[in-house]
Amino acid sequence: MIIAAFFFFCDFLFNRLVQLELFHLYLPFRGKFIHSVAQRSGTNTVVAVALLADGTVGFGEGVPCSDVTNETIESVFYNVADTLAGSLEQVEPKSFAELLDLADQLPFFNEQGQIINTARCCVELALLDAYGKYFGNNMSSLSGWLGFGGFAEGGGLKEIRVSGVLDGSNHQKLARNLRLMRLYGLSDFKLQMGCQDDQESLELVYRRLERALRRQDVSLRVDASGAWDIDTAMAMSEKLTDYQVCCLEQPLAVADRSHLFTLAGLSAIPLMADESLVSLEDAQFLLENNLIDYFNIGISKNGGLLPALRLAEMAAGGSLGYQLGAMIGESGILTAAGRHFLQMVPDVTFTEISYGTFLLQEDIVDQQMRFGYKGRLRPLHRAGLGINVSRKKIAKFTAAPPKKIHLA
Repeated sequence: MIIAAFFFFCDFLFNRLVQLELFHLYLPFRGKFIHSVAQRSGTNTVVAVALLADGTVGFGEGVPCSDVTNETIESVFYNVADTLAGSLEQVEPKSFAELLDLADQLPFFNEQGQIINTARCCVELALLDAYGKYFGNNMSSLSGWLGFGGFAEGGGLKEIRVSGVLDGSNHQKLARNLRLMRLYGLSDFKLQMGCQDDQESLELVYRRLERALRRQDVSLRVDASGAWDIDTAMAMSEKLTDYQVCCLEQPLAVADRSHLFTLAGLSAIPLMADESLVSLEDAQFLLENNLIDYFNIGISKNGGLLPALRLAEMAAGGSLGYQLGAMIGESGILTAAGRHFLQMVPDVTFTEISYGTFLLQEDIVDQQMRFGYKGRLRPLHRAGLGINVSRKKIAKFTAAPPKKIHLA
């Protein structure tokens, strides 16, 4: 009895969460990425490292975007320390299921009522990775815990193919990238619009894809990133049908909800919500008012893997389509979380994850995480997120002193 009690006590002692460490990384791109709201040569991202008492470590990541969740590197650091750390003291779950209950209760807002999705995502993924390793659980079993009967391990990963995302700001580069993507076997394409020469970009892409579009061998959708007013959006929704565009993503600004009702009722083309789909409350509003046809779900944007799964379940229950999107310049940590999402969720229409070193000069994980020929993705089977994160690479790309948060 005494010996059993001793080992029971030690089990809690060894699995206690003792520290979070936050790193601000700057990951340079191979070239500039330009669209209607940004021009970037790299991405600023936050990596969270969770340390358990027995030395097990887990890694999480979030990419803050002031245009989407109104978060910055500084606000992520502050909200992890000020809002999230308080709910992580004395964390010592008896099982992985108990850890999932705790992770699911992490807040989405700080005391000022500001959304903290990026900060939450960092912490949630770090906890899932650390305790997944500790208890020997793979992330792709989460849908069973959530009780989503329609989601099963295996999901849609074998069927889904990564989309080619095209920047329309430079026509010479646009033509070159489209040619390379076609040579690499990609068949789904998204054109970033919202620039001055949108019409020329659209015509260039259509000319090169016209035959394949008519045979339905490829698909084309466009993303305005909220850059259009209602008159432009209405006119473009009519015009896009002539170019066999299958979906229009975020045509209006997030704040322009009143005009979204008008566009939803009259649009000649299916609509997808991205920047206007940040919270579960946003999803409920869009569903209840029948305003869109697709959800663009993001692990970082929506606060982590668990809320992303819930959004997919809401979309499926509301007979909507859904895609798994990505923040620009995600490392292999968020890519791994996205792969697990796809290993659980069936019928994902499109995905934009796993660009890895197609976009980044270097990734911070040891595995090759970019997509393969024809946009294929490999499953991840090991415990936790199933990746090896390089501490040397974290040190190499650290842009500011890290912050340690002691919890025990």
